[in-house]
Amino acid sequence: METRTSRRPCSSAEHLLLAVALIACSSQLLVDANSWLSLAMNPIQRPEMYIIGAQPLCSQLTGLSQGQRKLCQLYQDHMVYIGEGAKTGINECQYQFRHRRWNCSTVDNASVFGRVMQIGSRETAFTYAISAAGVVNAVSRACREGELSTCGCSRAARPRDLPRDWLWGGCGDNVNYGYRFAREFVDAREREKNYPQGSKEDARTLMNLQNNEAGRQSVYNLANVACKCHGVSGSCSLKTCWLQLADFRRVGEFLKEKYDSAAAMRIGRKRKLEQVDKRFNAPTPEDLVYIDQSPDYCLKNETTGSMGTLGRLCNKTSEGMDGCELMCCGRGYDQFKTYKHERCHCKFHWCCYVKCKRCTSLVDQFVCK
Repeated sequence: METRTSRRPCSSAEHLLLAVALIACSSQLLVDANSWLSLAMNPIQRPEMYIIGAQPLCSQLTGLSQGQRKLCQLYQDHMVYIGEGAKTGINECQYQFRHRRWNCSTVDNASVFGRVMQIGSRETAFTYAISAAGVVNAVSRACREGELSTCGCSRAARPRDLPRDWLWGGCGDNVNYGYRFAREFVDAREREKNYPQGSKEDARTLMNLQNNEAGRQSVYNLANVACKCHGVSGSCSLKTCWLQLADFRRVGEFLKEKYDSAAAMRIGRKRKLEQVDKRFNAPTPEDLVYIDQSPDYCLKNETTGSMGTLGRLCNKTSEGMDGCELMCCGRGYDQFKTYKHERCHCKFHWCCYVKCKRCTSLVDQFVCK
């Protein structure tokens, strides 16, 4: 005897609920894919440039979380400098990784780095750190230049080791304010998340917060005292000193060292990250951490977001990461000739300029197969 199972047709209400669930899911994926780093990819108009009746600034900016959008509404004049800081961070990332298989390439204006940021790797750790550092750098400098309504010159205390006859003043970079504002803005997205305790998503949130802090700490700790001499004929009988940001290249180099020594972590008890290998020293707030192993970035992979190294320039004589053997992942390379233009035979003329000729040479270049 054949037994038939009847299927109850879905009601229109159930179809509606399913559609709403799918829309909500896709919206969440879109929000997660977008990033505040997109502020670096699209020019931001200053608030005073908006005409009457124009759409408010904050509603036009993509990639902001709910908390970041609220901060935008309160500090609209800061948004230009957040965008500048993000761009500075991206440019520095591309410089530091220019000879690596993953070279910090941007793929679109929304997610910026694409799917590769969904992996909790060393590379992701570096991008979070350098971006947060960029915001501290840009906001601190904007304070000093009088561009922001809520801050001004640095009010840092006089260093104890500064000679007594040197004046502590001038208008220094306001690193304290830049650090605090960057912490509120950049960390807002992570603090809004409410994943189950101990989950992989929870570990990723903690990882992001640690790396954001490491980036901010790098700018804060590398800021140093700058001084200027005063006196007749440059006698330097008097000095005025102030707090000054370090060159951002130095910040990038410092964080690149932290990338090389980043600690592998996993979620532990009490919602804290713990080291995978406990033989090493525990990471400090200045250190980078990661929870996933990096892909090899050799081949283009839509799933991981790897763009591969096909067509990348390599150095035939180098044994480092920029060498053709490592950069091309053993696939070999093609050789071609190209013309190189550079300044040459430069001469100093009195007074006061340098005049150079333009030389052209034919050089060999190598690209990965």
